[in-house]
Order: sequence, then structure tokens, then C-alpha cells
Amino acid sequence: MRALFLLASASAALAALVACATSDEVIANEMPAPEEAGVLPPTPPDASDAAVDATDAVVVRCSPDGWCSTSLPDTDLSMKDIWPVSADRAFAIAESVTVGVKVLEWRAEDGAWKYIDDNSQNQLDGAFAGSIWAPDADTVYYAVSSYIYRGTRLAPPASGWSWSRQKLEDNSHVGDPTHATHDHGRTSSNDPLVGVWGLDADDVYAWYSNTIFHWKSENGAAASWVAEYVADDPDEDTQHLFFVSAAGSGPNDIWFAGARKGIWEVSDSIYDCAIIVRKTATGFARVADGTPVSANCSERTGFPLVGGSAGWLTSIQSTSPGTVTGIKTTGFPASTEVLQLSSEIATLREDPVPALERAPGSLFSYWRSPDHEWLTGWGFVLRGEEAGDGMTYSNSSLVLDGNPTRAAMHRIRGTAETNIWAIGDGYAFHKTTL
Repeated sequence: MRALFLLASASAALAALVACATSDEVIANEMPAPEEAGVLPPTPPDASDAAVDATDAVVVRCSPDGWCSTSLPDTDLSMKDIWPVSADRAFAIAESVTVGVKVLEWRAEDGAWKYIDDNSQNQLDGAFAGSIWAPDADTVYYAVSSYIYRGTRLAPPASGWSWSRQKLEDNSHVGDPTHATHDHGRTSSNDPLVGVWGLDADDVYAWYSNTIFHWKSENGAAASWVAEYVADDPDEDTQHLFFVSAAGSGPNDIWFAGARKGIWEVSDSIYDCAIIVRKTATGFARVADGTPVSANCSERTGFPLVGGSAGWLTSIQSTSPGTVTGIKTTGFPASTEVLQLSSEIATLREDPVPALERAPGSLFSYWRSPDHEWLTGWGFVLRGEEAGDGMTYSNSSLVLDGNPTRAAMHRIRGTAETNIWAIGDGYAFHKTTL
């Protein structure tokens, strides 16, 4: 394997790492519409807990570096996001042209993925998969279109899941009749503009369009998604603000990454400047922003700029208290950078990170395990190891039976060095070895 070496100096401010589908109403043939925050009918047992047919042998194949294939219920699933909760349990959300948006559970005792959703998400107009998050093995949240679903496992002897959902408000350009035509689906790097993430079962956040929501109860009412922060300061009518990712180390250290999206009139092309919002004990505060100028970004008065060019900051992860690391996608065709951001007294600092020497191409996902950094892209996983003052990267093989994996690998996440998942178009790889 070819090693990839540190190029950035310790004094550099930044080093690079290369490489509205809205749902305003339910369609007519949907099941009777529930209250927006109400409970949907439980999943029929045969849709979630059907035993794996003993005659269907699950063939497990592993790459030279220990990435083992797991069995998917349909071959055309594009696995978009995953949240492992333990060594023997994980949840994922996927899309397919044949079965639509689907939510899956993997249990070690089954050795295969099974659908657990009630399929009502596919009766929403323009359904597309957002992110997924779970505080434990019996509760799961996922985002689809402009809705957040919450699932709870039924207590034995019952089986299956009970689902509720709530539609998130779109607080961007309220009253503008042309706003509905704006794309709320995905970023230029294919990250969904709706998602959910939490610290624990009692502290869960969601985002949609320009708004950050918190799952909580107000004035003794049932818990619901309450808007806590709205980024509502576009410079012009054609500009939109979005959030796309969240991470944090505790209730007073939560980060949200987004972008200020504009249009360069010279070429009618879209360009974006990253926005960072942080929640601390004193509340929400914007700690980075940028102003789109001539297909690029310049510093916005009062805020530092994230990187020197236009782009989105996505796939952020809290890598230590007060610090997040994520992927910044810039330009078209896309190139990518990995940025490490720290905040001290509301001042953003960009620390140097290593640069990769490899063929151009996008990085899709970042995850930091206790001892390594992990990155995914088109048909590859990269593993980073600390070496001196920087990081050395190498390819972590996805070759199965002598054949390389050429699919987009959309997400990498884990719970430990010996429990890591890399998922993508038609694949869900599980790594349990060092």
C-alpha cells in the first residue's frame, strides 16, 4: 500500500486533504394521516422481525484488511447513513429505485440486515433519505424529506416497532412564493439537508433548511421538535442558508455545520460558503461565516472564514472537547479538504491537518476512532495513523475475491477499533479486526 504523507507545516492555518425535495403534504393514497407528532401504527411483525430463512445461506466475504460484507435484503440499496449502537447492533437508512427509502437493523445473531420501518415514509411526496441516529438498541430516529421519524421497539411478547413522526418547519424565506422551487434535498456533495443527531436519549437535535430543532417538552406538553436557532440573514433574495451536520462532546459543546448558498450571476452557477454555529452554556452563537463573492468566499464582518474557498463543511465529528473535524467539499468537479476546527472564547481556529497525495476525487465521510482517522470515497477506505507531527494515510482494502469495490462509500462510523462500518451503494462492510 502506498503511504500518504504530511505536507502541511505546523505554522500553517489550514492544510488540505484532497481528493427542495420538501414534503408539504401527504400524497392522497397514504394511510389516514396521523397527528404530526402522533404515533403511527406499529410495524407488522412480518415486516420487521421475520426470521432469516435458514435455506438462504449468508455468504460472508472479507477483504485482506478485514472488511467483511454483510447481507442486504435488496441488491440495489444505496446505504446512505449508519449508526452502530454496539458490537452486535446497528441501524441504517438507505434508498432504492425499487423499494424507496428504507430503514434497516443489523443484529449479530442474524448476520444480516432487516427492514424495520412501516413504509409510511414512502407515501410522502419526494421522499429522500436523511441521516439516522440511535441512543440505544430500542430507540431510533431518522430523517426523510422534511420529517423526523422516531421508532421504539415494542416490549415482548410483542415484536416490531411503533413509529411516530413530526414535520419540521421551513423557516427560510417565509412568504416568498418562489422559495418552494429551491432545492432542499442535498448538497452538491450529495449530503442531505435534513438530519438528526443527539448526545443521548434526553438530548436530541434535528436540522432542516436554515433551522436547528431540539426534541423537548414545553409547558408540560408532549415532547416535540422545537426550533431553537434560525439562520435568517441572507444577503439577497437568491441566497439560502442551510444546515447539514452536527456533532458535540456534551450539552455545552455542540456544533452545527452549514452553508450560505448563493448564485454567481456571471455564470448562473451555485456557490457556497461554510457556516459554523456552536451551542455552549450561554446558548447558540455563530462562530464562522463567509460571504459569497464572484464564485468564491470572503470573510464576513465579525466572523472568521472556514477555508479559503467556497464549499460545504460536512460529516463533522467531535474529536475532543471544543474541537470538531469534518470534510469540506469545494468546487466542481469536487475536491475535498479535512478541517479541524477549535473554538476558544468564541474565536475559531483552524489547525493544520495532513494532506493526501492521491488521485483527485471526493471524500464522502470522516470518522475518528480512538487510534485512527478513517475516510471514505469512491470505492475506497483510507486509514490514518499519527506519525510524528502529522498523519500518515494508507488504503484499507475493500477487495473481495480479488475484485476491487468500485461503489461510492457514503458513510463510515463505528464504536471501537474493532467495530467499524463502511457503507455505500450496494455494500455494508463490517470490520471487527485491528
